Amino acid sequence: MYECFLTCPRGLEEQAQIDINSIIYESKINKGGIEFNASKSELYNVNLYSRIGMHLLIKLFDFDCENDDELYRQIYDYEWDEIINSDHSFLIKFKGQSTQFKNKNYTVLKIKDAIVDKIRKIRLSRPNISKDDPDIIISIHLKDNKFSIYLDSSGTSLHKRGYRNKIHRAMLNESLAAGLIMKTQWDKQSSFYDPMCGSGTFPIEAALMAFNIPPGLLREKFTFQKWNDYDSSLFNQLLKKAKSKINIDSKVKIYGYDNALSNIAIAMSSIKSLGLSNNIKVKKLDFLTFTPEQKLGTVIINPPYGERLMPGENELNDLYSSIGDIFKNNCNGYDCYVFTSNLELVKHIGLKSKSRLQFKNGNLDCRLIHYPIRSGSYK
Repeated sequence: MYECFLTCPRGLEEQAQIDINSIIYESKINKGGIEFNASKSELYNVNLYSRIGMHLLIKLFDFDCENDDELYRQIYDYEWDEIINSDHSFLIKFKGQSTQFKNKNYTVLKIKDAIVDKIRKIRLSRPNISKDDPDIIISIHLKDNKFSIYLDSSGTSLHKRGYRNKIHRAMLNESLAAGLIMKTQWDKQSSFYDPMCGSGTFPIEAALMAFNIPPGLLREKFTFQKWNDYDSSLFNQLLKKAKSKINIDSKVKIYGYDNALSNIAIAMSSIKSLGLSNNIKVKKLDFLTFTPEQKLGTVIINPPYGERLMPGENELNDLYSSIGDIFKNNCNGYDCYVFTSNLELVKHIGLKSKSRLQFKNGNLDCRLIHYPIRSGSYK
């Protein structure tokens, strides 16, 4: 069994736990992720199926430490030669701080030296360090004077699904987007709209959910595939089973609109790579003309916050005012959601919200605000 820690966007720990409860039956929520034990097949499946997880870390050991010499000894004593071959490349990722270990670069160098020295002693040659495409990723977490040492089974963050071939400068993290959609409690059957879709993250993630497409299916690789105990036969069986459960339902209506043709081009490219061009409808549309085609469903938007895209203040005030007008006048019967960090701008929406859930989008404190639009209420 592997002792696991699945990291996820802050505020989505509980949802990340729910997301994988068909794979992992017992888990514990911790700050920034969830802890659980997993078999090899469960480890592979969490990497394949988790929509909210970012990195699936496997704990190797932990220890308390007071100085650099003790740190070297503790790291050196571990049997690194069983994990890292001399022809492997590896990378150390470090997170945390301590009054005893203030120089992060020196601390990482000390850890690296201990690992390399141990492997060279046993195997008579040393592995290389690679920042670009390492075979093995060692993740070090430091809190106070306690070091926790993990292997990263995912490699590139799980939010990078593999369907992107173009990058949008204000692109929403896919794991965060998936978690936000789950928080809307969209039923995966009624219509789903994002009339400010940008590069299409919300519509694409909604389609992956509705059609039971595992988010890790398009990834080129996971780092666990470089591990000495990797079972390629088992992983291929799990891939085959995952593909067999995909159910693309043409009755599910998913839409993405944006007023920038360049954004629509990026969205269409990603949708095409998934083979879902007939299932997600995207087009250029000014938000001021937005009206859903069906009577019931979910609308979610991630409008500019005034942080990265920086339109003028009056322009943003008008935009948020128009959000309230469009919701109220055109979206009766819909559950509408706004995801933003700018609570001053939200006041211009002018509608009564039912809930405001708090999340992190990078370093920004954000809210997912729910406006259920019903005749005679929430106006």
